[in-house]
Amino acid sequence: MSHFNQIKNSKGNAELEQAYQQAVDMGLTGADENVPNNLCTSVSERPDLLSTLLDLTQGTLFDGQLPPTIKQMIAMTIAMQNDCRYCSVTHTGALQAMGVPENVIKSCASDPDFSELPPPQRAILKFALKAARDSQSIGKEDIQALRNLGLSDGEILEVIFMVGFSVFTELTSDITGVIVDGEEEKNVAV
Repeated sequence: MSHFNQIKNSKGNAELEQAYQQAVDMGLTGADENVPNNLCTSVSERPDLLSTLLDLTQGTLFDGQLPPTIKQMIAMTIAMQNDCRYCSVTHTGALQAMGVPENVIKSCASDPDFSELPPPQRAILKFALKAARDSQSIGKEDIQALRNLGLSDGEILEVIFMVGFSVFTELTSDITGVIVDGEEEKNVAV
């Protein structure tokens, strides 16, 4: 159960209406495609923070040089490692919607060797998990290994941002007590 009221109807609050429209336009919706997902509504008491979260999501998850599937794989894999149910379900669903084969999704979720992935993706996910687990353990050799696989410095920086974004959204999800979209909801204000 969410620890905060989740405002589903933003009418009468111009700042929240604008943030919700941004979320809907980005496709961050739950069961009702006209209402933002539970992560968004879990911070609805603070439309300014929601707008910041949406801008970060747009810039990190949706924009950039890396393919969206790689970004979702990073997010899902870190969510599985950190046992964030909301993020695990959300990013698994995104990968399925993108047409990623089930064997690849399962490899990302439960195979520590990521055997179903090509070497560059495998290396990216191993790097991301290591960084999420212990960022201070990342050394020059870890960065160079990604360069050796053909990643540009800009792409490597994007991987690093995805790691930070994933950990941030997991903490937000876990601490707010957000529940998976479509599951029984309590403490929801209309």
